[in-house]
Amino acid sequence: MADIKGSEKASALSDFRVLSFDCYGTLVDWESGFIKALQPLLSQIPDTHPLKSSTPEILSVFQKIKAQIFKAQPILLYSKLLQQAYIALAQSLRGTGDPDPSSTSIEAERFAASIQNWEAFPDTRDALQRLGRHFRLVILSNVDNVSFGRTLQGPLEGVNFDAVYTAEDIGSYKPDHGNFAYMFSRLHADFGVQEEEVLHVAQSLVNDHVPAKELGITSAWITRGKEGQKGMGGTLQDLREKVAFSWKFADLNELASAVEMERQS
Repeated sequence: MADIKGSEKASALSDFRVLSFDCYGTLVDWESGFIKALQPLLSQIPDTHPLKSSTPEILSVFQKIKAQIFKAQPILLYSKLLQQAYIALAQSLRGTGDPDPSSTSIEAERFAASIQNWEAFPDTRDALQRLGRHFRLVILSNVDNVSFGRTLQGPLEGVNFDAVYTAEDIGSYKPDHGNFAYMFSRLHADFGVQEEEVLHVAQSLVNDHVPAKELGITSAWITRGKEGQKGMGGTLQDLREKVAFSWKFADLNELASAVEMERQS
């Protein structure tokens, strides 16, 4: 159970009908895939560069660049956003200008396409299969449809979701409140589900749990070992007053086991 109590609308995991998931960072290992895809760029900067060997710092810098692009171009496709963010990061790391813009553009396209190679966390598939016996499973992700389709054909192959809601379909990116409003509207129209019957499950504090508190949405934090670590999703120390998740689990296996234990009691 989390040390930060959120909504009092539900007292048990079994009270919910739907689990909504963030994808990248929660189901798929975003950060490892990102760092691996970034190696060609990192290999070009000196060993003395402060970001050369600091994964948390490079993640934080990239996240800030992404956030700036989100704000300026809220309907930009995620694949294009990744390309623009890569180019901006490359310019920042190289410092003295881009010696070959066309080459950097090609690198950026390859980086954006690497999403299909980002691996699911080891527990993801099995846990989703277990959770799917008890809940409808839906995706609410800051991604475009083509990129998510590649993820479904790759790391999440064989996993069935009842619905998928992408930033491309919605026209904005989390933490925008409109993304959650869109999901709840569709869940009500398509499945007759009310907001209080949905548990939002995510790793990112900034993109998911901050807006969840602002909107009064019940949520579960999947830490993925990121407690206290600086990176894509923000730190609990920095955001403690802005989040109110009702459950905290290390991974999806813990969540699935907690659900099964409740069902058996």
